Amino acid sequence: MRKMHKIFALALGSVLSLSAFAACGGGDVNSTGDAQNYQICFDNLDDSISLDSSATQVAVADANVVAAYDEDGNPVNDWESIATYENGVFTGVSAGRVRYQLSDGTTGSIEVVAAYPTNPDYDYAGNALDFSETGDQGEKVLGRTHDPSLIEVRNERGESIYYMFSTGWSDQSVYNGVTTYGNAIHVSYDGMKTWEFLGRTFDYATRETEVVNSKIGEWLYEGGTIDGDFTTESASWWAPDIVAKPDGSGYWLYTCVVDGADTDEGMRIDGNLYTRACILLYESETLEPGSFKPVMQDSQPAVLMQSSIQQGTHGTSNGNVNGIDPQIIYTPDGKMYMAYGSFGSGNYILELDPNTGLRKETTLPNGTTQEGNTGWKTHEDMVTYCAETSVLFENYTDTNGNNVGWEHPYYGKNISRQNMEAPVIARHDNVTLMDEDGNALEGSGSTFYYSMHSYDGLSDNYQMWGGKSTSALGLYTSSTGKGLVWNANSGYPAQVSQSTQGNKYMGSFLWANKSDANPELDAALPGHNDLFTMNNGTSVAAYITRSSGATGSFTTQIHQYYLNSYGDICINPNRYAGESNRAVSADELFTYTEKAGDYYKFEMVVMTNAARDNQGANGSEATTSNINSGTLYANNVSRTVLLSRDEGGNSGKIFESTAGENGALSAGAELGTWKMYGNGYIAFHFIDTLKGRSLAGAELDSGDQHFYGVVRTAWLNDQNKSGFTITSLGKSENNIRSMAMFMNNYSTISGDGLVGTDYSAETTD
Repeated sequence: MRKMHKIFALALGSVLSLSAFAACGGGDVNSTGDAQNYQICFDNLDDSISLDSSATQVAVADANVVAAYDEDGNPVNDWESIATYENGVFTGVSAGRVRYQLSDGTTGSIEVVAAYPTNPDYDYAGNALDFSETGDQGEKVLGRTHDPSLIEVRNERGESIYYMFSTGWSDQSVYNGVTTYGNAIHVSYDGMKTWEFLGRTFDYATRETEVVNSKIGEWLYEGGTIDGDFTTESASWWAPDIVAKPDGSGYWLYTCVVDGADTDEGMRIDGNLYTRACILLYESETLEPGSFKPVMQDSQPAVLMQSSIQQGTHGTSNGNVNGIDPQIIYTPDGKMYMAYGSFGSGNYILELDPNTGLRKETTLPNGTTQEGNTGWKTHEDMVTYCAETSVLFENYTDTNGNNVGWEHPYYGKNISRQNMEAPVIARHDNVTLMDEDGNALEGSGSTFYYSMHSYDGLSDNYQMWGGKSTSALGLYTSSTGKGLVWNANSGYPAQVSQSTQGNKYMGSFLWANKSDANPELDAALPGHNDLFTMNNGTSVAAYITRSSGATGSFTTQIHQYYLNSYGDICINPNRYAGESNRAVSADELFTYTEKAGDYYKFEMVVMTNAARDNQGANGSEATTSNINSGTLYANNVSRTVLLSRDEGGNSGKIFESTAGENGALSAGAELGTWKMYGNGYIAFHFIDTLKGRSLAGAELDSGDQHFYGVVRTAWLNDQNKSGFTITSLGKSENNIRSMAMFMNNYSTISGDGLVGTDYSAETTD
């Protein structure tokens, strides 16, 4: 579930005003709690068309302004220079934040941002610093964060501070003179644009007691003969999830630890090699490095899930359930669940007790009790459970013929099938459902849950898929309702199966129009993401991407996401630059889009159910060697298309572009039609299934004819300037999988802070 929604759905405002973060800004008002926080815009284009009042104003009755700050956080005496307040309505004037108080003593904030995003100043440097965890001299960094989990706190001035917890491997670092280990912690004071490394979650001084000589060390390193060079120092801390405790007393850290065995190492038992992992729960009153301690149960660190998997069978055995990658989700009635898992039979979800954060002893929907399935298990238990799961995997079908959704008393309920990992579930309430004629659809206003998983191997064909459900427990289905979350791909490099199902939200792609001098990263093997909603309502996906292919150079990027008119997730293909989630009209979009004759220029890329190119741009064969060297990774490459406008202005046609001898573009083959409607929604209907293009120029079929999305402002990473993006998801009748499609407009916006470095004017060696 979205991290801030976890807090606010349970009325945990108190957890957001912690004295531990007072150094980030002193208190300015005595508050009895939190009122609503809003984000509005001010018009920062001198020649812009009139913006809708819904973007620039918000009504807050009987508010008393108590403080104001500019965009750098400096106090402002003239608060009306940030936002005016008349007749119960705030109107944005300039970038900053106004703090208000209601008659009941609660306080809230009005954040004012530019209607057109300004230069975020987060350019990649184009060198090793881009992928440094800590920076060379303590600089703000963008890189080396793997498997992110986000959380937001606010200091006593109401300023939002964001923390990212991530995989820490077996590394150590020093924080305030204390050696720390465990999951890495980064902090952002500039709205997730840049990050500062702090340290790691656990105090190394207590490691022997809390890990090595506890049930954790016993599980990872005893019960057989260690075969290999790994030791207790090899224990590696992966993929955490950080959440606020429901009672506001602090934080729970759900994390997983693996034994550190290489692929040819492990615990030898009965002649076979096994690798061990487990999911654990830690707690702290603060988010400070080194402060997290294990939650204890029966005088030992509490465990939520274990796995002992025979080496070489992680992705091939249908009975395996890997005890890694925990993610927490709350329901509106306060129930708490943990999704988890990696490859094998798929991903799972089980119920937790929100009072303890641990497994709940309860009766599963199929009548099986979970009682007795808490606490530490043995290797023999794991072997038995895997055998039981293998039978379920091979034989389960529900009354509708679906082969996802079986239940096991230890593992919980299955929510996806086969070759994937890192499940995350977001909850969105009061979701609008509308057709393109503006008619409300059945279920509009309901709560929906969104799962996202990483299909295929981390360094092979990583990509972000998932589905939607009316229940946290599933069944999660594709946008058409015809497909499940099921990855039938196999092999390395990935052998693509046409049986694969779900929504493909993001995969590897590159902007063909991006200058070679532009250091912005392409989307290379994106995955293992978090879904997170800020207290101002902005939703983002934080995911790993890489410098190129399967190299070790990786970073976490933040991208805003939205819900289209059918309530499906659409991810902005450009990095988050602090832009608002405001609706864009057709007049606004086309006013600031470059023209080619009577047409408007857009750069389009569509996802496809494809692995890497079989050939590189130079015709080289796709081998394991050149895949690992990073020369091949892009499934999909963008191309320029042209849009026309009908007389009414809210609809038109879409064409391929063709270049004349002088380079001027003209309309080629007609591809289909577009239509804008509602709150910045857009629909595309193509004459045939939309085709993508591979790095080598091969045509790839998305399989979708119909796409539904949104039009929003963005900092365009292909052009390094302010503009507009279109992000959409396929919804073609009877399809079992749906593909994302993205467009950036060729922006004509200019002005102070609205255009970054013109990399197209630079040359590279």
